[in-house]
Amino acid sequence: MKIHTKENSAYITIKPLAERQRIMDEWLLTRLQQLLPALMKKHQTDMWVTIGKEYHEDPIGITFFPSAIDSSRRLTIFAFVKEKQSEEIKRYVISSNKQFEPFYSCYPAQKGEDSFSVLRRIMDIYQPNNIAVNTSSHYSFCDGLSHSVYKQLKSSIGKAHSSNLVSSENLGIDWLQTRISAEIETYKELTEITKKIVEQTFSNIEITPSVTSTHDIVAWINQRVLDLGLRTSFYPTVDIQRMDGSADRIEGTILQGDILHLDFGIEYLGLCTDFQQLAYVLKSDESEVPFELKKAMKIANSFEDIFFSACEAGMTGNDIFQSVLKKAAEHDISAMLYSHPIGYHCHGAGPLIGLYDKQESIPVRGDLQIEENTCYALEFNIRHFVPEWNKDIPIYLEETVCFKDNKMQYLTNRQKEFYLIHPNC
Repeated sequence: MKIHTKENSAYITIKPLAERQRIMDEWLLTRLQQLLPALMKKHQTDMWVTIGKEYHEDPIGITFFPSAIDSSRRLTIFAFVKEKQSEEIKRYVISSNKQFEPFYSCYPAQKGEDSFSVLRRIMDIYQPNNIAVNTSSHYSFCDGLSHSVYKQLKSSIGKAHSSNLVSSENLGIDWLQTRISAEIETYKELTEITKKIVEQTFSNIEITPSVTSTHDIVAWINQRVLDLGLRTSFYPTVDIQRMDGSADRIEGTILQGDILHLDFGIEYLGLCTDFQQLAYVLKSDESEVPFELKKAMKIANSFEDIFFSACEAGMTGNDIFQSVLKKAAEHDISAMLYSHPIGYHCHGAGPLIGLYDKQESIPVRGDLQIEENTCYALEFNIRHFVPEWNKDIPIYLEETVCFKDNKMQYLTNRQKEFYLIHPNC
């Protein structure tokens, strides 16, 4: 097992915790002041209620916490309500904890009241025509209201208000998937950091052919991310494509002539990245990647170009999926497309564009439209016949991208060439 601990600390710069908290708090306040009213107006929502319990947090509620608040502390209720006269959105939190301010106005319980009684008092004052709560049959992150709390909510607010309860599903999806400008700009930094970790991974400092294994590399990546004070957005994987391999993706000791495939992302400043990148281990008599493997990479890049040209405002995930694969077939590209939204969650809120195990239109989640200022993991593979290998090889790639100004955009330079691992000297 060979895992180097040597690091170039100047190579990757991670912000101190206090700076991260300041940035995320600025984002939260901007989102609450600008994005939230626009989304509630878009979805014609009079009131949005989010309820979290300690150790059983609502996935949306977590995104409402300022840095000084780390949990619901027994029970926390957020209530966003529209004033009928001005249509201004009032942001309340049923709590006496002043650390919620200035993000929310604290609405503490009076003597003899519990949190649900306070919530009913707010409803009695504003008389909302509809009250959105976090329930959903299709999206786990929009289904944070537990059954027991839902029953307690209905019994506490009375029949008149409970008859106005509706799902916040579409509002919740937009809240989770929409990025403000500052978040998109910082997303570029996140993708650069992720790519730098990939570059460090795919090097002879970390990999010695015939010695290092795929498991060694996974262990090194996990430790590297932890040492940087970050978290992975999912458990990374490293696998091998080999000329005489028994499957497309195998694990074990890395040898000369192998293609290495890494699936990896980080979570930083509350946002996730997701990448798949490739390296080639040169043979002792090689100085560059073989021609047919280079050609395969170019085909993969051509498929990315097709994807980018196909994405237009107003299209659904299913529209894009069908259009891209049709155009790929016209260019004789054998491809699979399984892209997903990304943001607060690695597999985030928003439209699916195919699934790995379901290469067809996806009901409900694929029917959502691509929205402005949203991010995606462009995830796919193409297959190309390599005569020297006497078989088709897959090229698995994934890039974190965004849809902004009515077009899909890269957040960092895409992979056009294999990373090179040199043979033992």
